[in-house]
Amino acid sequence: MRKLIGVDSLEDAKAVAIRHYKALMENDYETWKGTLVDYIKEKADVKGSSAYFWWTTGRKYVEKYGVYYTFYREASVDDPNRRKFFFKRKNPDGTDRGMPVPIVLVKENDQWKVESASY
Repeated sequence: MRKLIGVDSLEDAKAVAIRHYKALMENDYETWKGTLVDYIKEKADVKGSSAYFWWTTGRKYVEKYGVYYTFYREASVDDPNRRKFFFKRKNPDGTDRGMPVPIVLVKENDQWKVESASY
């Protein structure tokens, strides 16, 4: 059986994106922070930083509204070192809450890391 080039890489990126939202939903800050690119992760504990805002916003949706996130689709990106996915934000009853939210991952030190995310 022939191995398709890039398939494992895509699955790895998707797995990191799923782990990112799962850690948020499970209130696992250290795992969530570990999915971030280094330059964002370094300032994650600084109030007012992008990561601080992402975490507090995401946790607010989870805690206040009972929101959860499910993988929706991949967006087309021409750069092999960048992946963009969309996740559906769901209400506790399973209905959609707004439009799907994007998450962008990049290769950093041969690992997929989150460069930007929405909640």
